[in-house]
Amino acid sequence: MIMRLKAVRSPVKKRKGLQPNKKKGKKSRNLSGSAQGHGVTHFVEIAIQSQMARKGQPFPLPYPSSFGTLDEKWGGWKMTAIGGMPLITLTGGPETRGLQHGETLREKIHQMVDVYSGFFGLPEEQVFQTATHFKQVITRFQSDYAVEIDAIAKAANLPPLWIYALNARSEFLSYTPATECTLLHFNGTSLLGQNWDWEESLEPLITLVRIESNNNTPDILMMTEPGIIGKIGLNSAGLGVCFNFLPIDRPTNGVPVHILLRALLECRSISDARSTIERAGNGRSANIMVAQKNGERFDMEFAATEKFELSDSGDILAHTNHFIEQDLFAIPDVLKNSTTRLSRVQRLGDAYGGRDRRTMEKILSDTENPGDAICQTYRTRAPLGQMGTVCSLTMDLETGDMGVRLGNNAQGPFGHVSVHTSRTRKVA
Repeated sequence: MIMRLKAVRSPVKKRKGLQPNKKKGKKSRNLSGSAQGHGVTHFVEIAIQSQMARKGQPFPLPYPSSFGTLDEKWGGWKMTAIGGMPLITLTGGPETRGLQHGETLREKIHQMVDVYSGFFGLPEEQVFQTATHFKQVITRFQSDYAVEIDAIAKAANLPPLWIYALNARSEFLSYTPATECTLLHFNGTSLLGQNWDWEESLEPLITLVRIESNNNTPDILMMTEPGIIGKIGLNSAGLGVCFNFLPIDRPTNGVPVHILLRALLECRSISDARSTIERAGNGRSANIMVAQKNGERFDMEFAATEKFELSDSGDILAHTNHFIEQDLFAIPDVLKNSTTRLSRVQRLGDAYGGRDRRTMEKILSDTENPGDAICQTYRTRAPLGQMGTVCSLTMDLETGDMGVRLGNNAQGPFGHVSVHTSRTRKVA
């Protein structure tokens, strides 16, 4: 039986053995707080420091690396910054990718554990009890993902069950009345995008990850939370995924949605994506939108024991944080916020007329209806804390380009990065 977790905001307790860089006379850095205006500062803070790097010599990592470039100005092995977010590139097989991920983002992963342990509001042993179940589920679904997760934990110097818990964080919090995310796709185009709304403490932590495949799966570019192996993004085959959190009052014990998102990002076509969803079965609560560069798309709501495909009437296909196909678990505050944003997307689409990248950026930057806005500044929302738009993303699935903007400054520019390494641009 899987323990149902109550989502509460509780003080973070420091756990023995979880802090990196525990060397005599050296304190672990604290990167908490807002990242607005500090994109460079944050990626430099997580750079791998060494005397050899400061001299421009190769950093002696114990496995192949494609993290970034040496930069004498910053005195370390740094990652590229795009739109205020660090970008790392992972290569090799699942274990090598996991080691790269865990080493490069170690401090951010430790902060993720602190943040989500507060969200879960449970003793560590109870978190581990539930995480053990999800470890088994993930291993059965795709054993390579378990290898990758275990390697992340090893390199980050954390108990593996914490990394499994992070990858199942939506399932841990499935009862939480959270309002997050507005996503949309323009019919007949290769344009897909969303705002990712969540708690403010995640803003300085989120990272862009490019995965260069070593098998027959496409390369991947995604925005994710450190330690989590799948989230929002696109691949080199021209397929992209977005998702919404959907609160529900049912157990969610299946393949975690973030694991499913990673599997979908490894698909080459809409039909492959549908097959992957069928293979994963039910057991999560979320909405996932999948689109392809030829304009084909579908949107599917998952309600723990069942799933529903959204009726597609053409033009703008959009989703927020309530069930549209079925009247399920309608929390009044969440429903008001979610329906307000969804209606606003449709009205803006009618008003703007165009179905291009700039129109999508304008819709995702809309601040009308403060408190229930599409691009929302942080405000207190029980039970998690300061909720708002953490980042905005637009994707051109034809060119493989992702536009990203950290935070909720609606006037801020989008940086651009490509799934194809030679096409990355740092400015909009």
